[in-house]
Amino acid sequence: MASIGSPPQAPRPVPRLAPRLAAPALLAVLVGVLWGLMQAPDRSAETGGLGDSAEARQAVEAWETLWSELGERGVAALSPTASDSSRRSAGDTVFMRYRNLWGRIDDEARLAFQLAALSGDPARKLALIEPLTQAEEPLIRFRAHLERARLQRRLQDFESARIAARAALAVPELPERLRSDAWFILADSAWEQDRLDEAETALNAAITDDPGFWDARRLRLEVLARRLAEPRQRAAVCLDRTRRLIQDLGALPALAEDQTQFRDLADRFARQGAPTNVALALVAGLGYHWSGDLERARITLEHAEQRRGSLPKACERLILERIAGLPASTPATEQKP
Repeated sequence: MASIGSPPQAPRPVPRLAPRLAAPALLAVLVGVLWGLMQAPDRSAETGGLGDSAEARQAVEAWETLWSELGERGVAALSPTASDSSRRSAGDTVFMRYRNLWGRIDDEARLAFQLAALSGDPARKLALIEPLTQAEEPLIRFRAHLERARLQRRLQDFESARIAARAALAVPELPERLRSDAWFILADSAWEQDRLDEAETALNAAITDDPGFWDARRLRLEVLARRLAEPRQRAAVCLDRTRRLIQDLGALPALAEDQTQFRDLADRFARQGAPTNVALALVAGLGYHWSGDLERARITLEHAEQRRGSLPKACERLILERIAGLPASTPATEQKP
């Protein structure tokens, strides 16, 4: 032991690994890493190159399910009305679209709603509806908030419309179908202010709550077409948006009970023969096909390849694979892609 004041002793040298042993050890480590990478399963092929994330797998699964259903049932697979006998063929509100949702309510509340509907004075409408937002009955309270939201939207007071719509959504213990109108007001207000992300989210919720909501599906077509034109979207999101476009394209004519809408919608997306990307080319081609115009469908789909480059590559590849497999010469009476 060194005493105080003694000169410090030099530390013992740490033995170094002999060069002859270091190189083989490093090589063994590298070989092990490479072997592990080679053995790791590559699942990217399972998602068409979208990646191995949960989002990508879900997008591809939903995409394949859509085409499987179209192959089995044709465009009828996209109709949301097959088993719903309560739906009416038209209606701006959920209480008009479906029978027996309103039921029996307090006579005074019913009269207040009726007087508000008949009045042309926005201030009087609000004065009649406002007290009903405090009603004990959830359905009355919900409808009062909803009518306030509609009125504010018509007045282009978008912030007040959003507040009232969210108050309607906060009312508990209501059927999901009723909530769709509040979601739509949120979406429409966001659309008018060019807040496309909010509009898309609210429309997805509205259609989930009420698949038979024609206005929500029509607006979602517009929103999705705009969103597909945006840069830097993920491939899985691109594929999901294309799938929803196809679903809405197939649902709208069925909901309106007007098959001529296929042609009108196809013309809108074709934009005089020049869709802006492969997703819109596919939607336009399907619209022409389901309208019975097989020649226009063939021309539109054949030119889809020229629209490459504006969407994520993996998304474009999956869309073009489907376009290549479409039997454009299928008779219109079969109504299958």
